Amino acid sequence: MRNLMRTLGKVGLFVFVLVAFALAQNSLQTQPSPAAGGPVYDLSIGYSKLAMPIPGAGRVNMNGADLSGSVDLYPRWGLTVDSNYARASNVLGTPHGGYVLTLLGGPVFYPIEHGSTRMFVHLLAGEGLVDGAAPIGGTDYRYGWLERFSYAAGGGIEHSVSGPFSIRASGDYLRTSFYDRAGTVRPQNNFRLTMSLICRLRDRRHRTVVP
Repeated sequence: MRNLMRTLGKVGLFVFVLVAFALAQNSLQTQPSPAAGGPVYDLSIGYSKLAMPIPGAGRVNMNGADLSGSVDLYPRWGLTVDSNYARASNVLGTPHGGYVLTLLGGPVFYPIEHGSTRMFVHLLAGEGLVDGAAPIGGTDYRYGWLERFSYAAGGGIEHSVSGPFSIRASGDYLRTSFYDRAGTVRPQNNFRLTMSLICRLRDRRHRTVVP
């Protein structure tokens, strides 16, 4: 848990640096600028729906939030850091609540772009923290939390709506781990859907500043 929180702090610092760098470039720009150049930075926040299986017990539907930051280094390639938190008030009829907290990062590829719309695929890896419960029988259940290496693979579509703002719809397969009824660590095959609002901090295309 401490390692995950430490990593979250590093990601928060990374996102802060991205924002400060982009804002500094905007404020210091006094000369005419080219029609394109440099990487693209963006931040997004959204809603997630996660279907999480408890090994050997059933599936739990969770709702939560997603926060991510991206840097597009090339027209078709970029890097992203994604933090997602989803929870449920009770797990499989037990009085125990549950949640999934992930912090992932990795490459993004944009195979198709048409006008204001583009498609993307991503492969992300990092840490996942799962808190849940597994019914044993009657009113008995096993509960706890587990932090393990996790990864996600998926894709989606982005559409520019106004100025620096875009919307994004994505879906991915998320691999985490948790205990089964016997207390053995087992893999979890989760499915996650996310709708996000994107704010682009710097774009490749911008107007020329006339002195």
